[in-house]
Amino acid sequence: MFATSSHDLDGNLKPGCAPLEIEPADIVFIEGNIPFLIEEVAHLIGIKVVYLTDDPIRLKRKWKRDIDYRKKYEPSYFRNRFFKEQFLMAEKCYRPQMELCDMVVDTTGAAVWVTPEVAAILRGT
Repeated sequence: MFATSSHDLDGNLKPGCAPLEIEPADIVFIEGNIPFLIEEVAHLIGIKVVYLTDDPIRLKRKWKRDIDYRKKYEPSYFRNRFFKEQFLMAEKCYRPQMELCDMVVDTTGAAVWVTPEVAAILRGT
């Protein structure tokens, strides 16, 4: 495992990196912006969960990760990229995920929304 993405900024696998093959299991966590928006993957995912936060919190988290920890970007490039892409990411990824998911976790407001089917599973009914 690496502290940085195995993919470049264009989404291509970096040299020396390889995709992971995951064996079937009762619970598998897949992290990323669009795993269940991919048609070949979506049917393999039972309960689809989206974790979201408000833009100011997202900016702080990404800054800490990409600037402070990974030293991945120059700060002004990072700021420009973040503000340029947040609306686009919402339209391309976040909103479609929320339409398809079974659970939304708001990490800013500490709130959870679930479909009636997931609520029944959680209640054991």
